[in-house]
Amino acid sequence: MIFSSVQIVTGSRIFVFSFIHKSKEAAMNVKEVSDNIGYCGSMCKLCHNAERCGGCKSATNSFGRCLSAVGCYQYNCCVSKGIAGCWDCDTAPCDADMFGEEHNLRNRVFVKVARQEGLLKLAEYVLRNQENGILYGWNKDYDELGNEDAIIDLLHNGKSCDRN
Repeated sequence: MIFSSVQIVTGSRIFVFSFIHKSKEAAMNVKEVSDNIGYCGSMCKLCHNAERCGGCKSATNSFGRCLSAVGCYQYNCCVSKGIAGCWDCDTAPCDADMFGEEHNLRNRVFVKVARQEGLLKLAEYVLRNQENGILYGWNKDYDELGNEDAIIDLLHNGKSCDRN
């Protein structure tokens, strides 16, 4: 939540108005976020492009990797297997595309947590952390950690042993 106040001075009187604003994340519920987790574990509803792209599972998908000639490995693989996401795959996370070395560890960990604890719990962790200032997105807080254990700790506890 965001707290702000406005002070208005009229003559010898001072009026102070305080406001509590819900952030965009607070207005979302856990189910809404969990229903929009991409095949690879990306939190599509929290993406910086969410206003114009509904994610890879939606009709308004504008994710460049999916729209490229090659497509997204995770998308193609999950669709061909008829599964909801990589968390339903026995061999995931693999080392291809979004789980490759050129990407961060976030998606690998999110898929593991979704498999072990469920999509609702994963969404709950991320939304709670967003409300507490831990940011989701490319090159944000989950991406700055150097190992999977630190990301899991951040998800579960809202802090990490690698963070101050």
